[in-house]
Amino acid sequence: MKFLPVALLASGADAAVLWGIRAFMDILSGEGPMPLYGWVGLMLGLTFLRLIFLTLKIRVSESWVFAAGARIMGWFLHRLRLLHPRNFHTPAGNLLVESAYESTLVLQNNGAVLFQGAQAVLQLAVFLPVLLYISWPLTLFLFAVVVPVVGALQRKLHKLGPVEENLLRDRSRFRGDLTLARRLFLQWSSRRERTLLSDELLQQNRHLRNDGLVAGLRKNGLSLVAESVSVVAMVLVLGFCAVLIRCGWMNGSGLVLFCSAVLLSYKPVKECARVLPQFRSAVSALKILEEFEKAEIRSSDFGGRGAGSANGYSPDGLFVKNGSFKYAGSERPVFAGLNLEWSRSKPVLVRGKNGIGKSTLLRLLAGLESWDAEGAADGICSSLPVAANAVFFVAQDLELPPRRLLRGILESLKQGAAGSVGVAAAEGSSATAAGCGFSVAGCRELFAFAENFGILPLVEKQGLSGGERSRVALLWALASDCDTVLLDEPFASIALADREPLLAAFLQAAAALDKWVVIVSHDVLSPEMEGRFSIVNFDGAGER
Repeated sequence: MKFLPVALLASGADAAVLWGIRAFMDILSGEGPMPLYGWVGLMLGLTFLRLIFLTLKIRVSESWVFAAGARIMGWFLHRLRLLHPRNFHTPAGNLLVESAYESTLVLQNNGAVLFQGAQAVLQLAVFLPVLLYISWPLTLFLFAVVVPVVGALQRKLHKLGPVEENLLRDRSRFRGDLTLARRLFLQWSSRRERTLLSDELLQQNRHLRNDGLVAGLRKNGLSLVAESVSVVAMVLVLGFCAVLIRCGWMNGSGLVLFCSAVLLSYKPVKECARVLPQFRSAVSALKILEEFEKAEIRSSDFGGRGAGSANGYSPDGLFVKNGSFKYAGSERPVFAGLNLEWSRSKPVLVRGKNGIGKSTLLRLLAGLESWDAEGAADGICSSLPVAANAVFFVAQDLELPPRRLLRGILESLKQGAAGSVGVAAAEGSSATAAGCGFSVAGCRELFAFAENFGILPLVEKQGLSGGERSRVALLWALASDCDTVLLDEPFASIALADREPLLAAFLQAAAALDKWVVIVSHDVLSPEMEGRFSIVNFDGAGER
């Protein structure tokens, strides 16, 4: 590690400064090894070297702290992506995620404590022999008085652990509620509800203030005690020095050297004692991150557990055998022994009563939930592709990702299609657009769909309505590299007169892009449109 040699050089520079103090005392007595002007030049050079070493030490430590912070945040984001969705079904799961995020920030802010502790150890390693050489009785007295008291303070700091961890969780809870309030304030117009929610946040803020004040006073109080102990120890050391001088066991030069050595060596130790509360906070943050690491993650197969060969996957369709599922905290299962078998030869239209589990089924097929292992004697099979990006799911409670992602996808498709025009003319419309897996004809259908229904301008527009958001989501589903598209009531926010023409154009573009479409909808369609679907009347036990 680069820090240790640089820190050792800095401690060596401090030792050289101590030697310079000894040389100055010899110069005053007329026995110095050099003239005064030479000593001044030497001390200026040592000070400059010390500054260089300290600067390098800070550069190394800060670089490490920021790099470690970035790695910790990267680990958190990767772990967050892999978390099983059931972690977000309960307030406790959401609180754990928020607490883990808060803990990553705590570790980044307190990472320097490791280097301060290492510097203190190195400083003692360099100066302890010097102190023993100058006066071993004083050195023993110093460590017999100060070290036990510092140990007692450390034990007090360990008792701050539960306080720190609770404070981290309270801050995370406030952050989550604040995020929810921001979303609700965008939708709610009632003054009474907005006021009630705001009052709750104010109350939480008061609790945070009080708890933070208690923890801060305790931490800073211990730091002040540590500083007071250092002053008391210094007074006792000076008193002990006076006894030694009276007894003839020490002279004035020895006292000056010893005090100088103590000051040079004790400063980093004192700083280390002052950041002990930071160390305690970092330990609390690590405990929360360890708890976060134990949170359930998605299985490698995402949406399906397999029994039989190839996870029960069939490229010609979908089947689910003995599927069982219930949400965390619920005693009543959504599905028990569910059996399905759908063909990919035609789009599938799923109908059924409200509350029967249609949306949950789509979440399971999309890999946003996992089938329960219990109660399936023959195993659970789901035949949807389990590779990454195999399924694009548009939920009822629509959350659009940042639209800059869609803009990038569309731009790459447009460039790929433009670069393949000559190939398409020579080989026919089935030629593949450069840089993507879609045919040129498929890209043309996608952009025709977007242009005919005015969707492209919506990609840039701010403040989309519900219907506009649904149109953007449909375009995104077509532009994605997924070969299966699951739509849950996709036209609920779209005007009745526009629904069937939009659906027809969407199905045409999806077919050209070789995408299989599964739609859950209560819409009444014309016989011609229904004829394009395999219609499934879903009752929660299987299709009818």
